[in-house]
Amino acid sequence: MDIPLVEPEDVPRPPPEVRLREVAVVAHPDGRRLRVNLRLTPFLEKPNVDLEVRDSAGDRLASATIVETTESDLALTLHLRSQAVDRPLTLVTTVSYREHGSVDRRETGFGAASS
Repeated sequence: MDIPLVEPEDVPRPPPEVRLREVAVVAHPDGRRLRVNLRLTPFLEKPNVDLEVRDSAGDRLASATIVETTESDLALTLHLRSQAVDRPLTLVTTVSYREHGSVDRRETGFGAASS
């Protein structure tokens, strides 16, 4: 009799198989902060996560890098360099490894709140 100790989708993955499971962005009412929630597949090696917020013209409004995260569920607040007036905005999230390069990338569109 086999008793699974871990669900198949929760088995830690090697770097080339690590993926973003979920990316969610919520703008704070002040229009200058964004709450970002990320969920990665479980991983064997600690990945880097790059986040970049761009306006519709492609200008960068905020960015952050998480180096060798130990957590697969992440929540953070990004602060925009200026109040976002050019909507829609896009959060570009990239998962990478120094030795393997980028293994997953997602663009998440959203609208920022105005003050």
